[in-house]
Amino acid sequence: MGGKILEYEAKTIREKGREKGREEGIKGTVAILKNLEVPPQTILLKIQEQYNLSPEDSKKYL
Repeated sequence: MGGKILEYEAKTIREKGREKGREEGIKGTVAILKNLEVPPQTILLKIQEQYNLSPEDSKKYL
């Protein structure tokens, strides 16, 4: 039983790390596109395509 609990905790920690890395990647992409003066609407479309985000989720990164 203890092994299953540890396995679950390890998966949770791994998934949190992946999500944090994904968010940092999206934020980095947005920062680069803003520095290149890409219009906000284009940035939204690009991150939606690249990261499979919904329009609502993509807006929180602008």
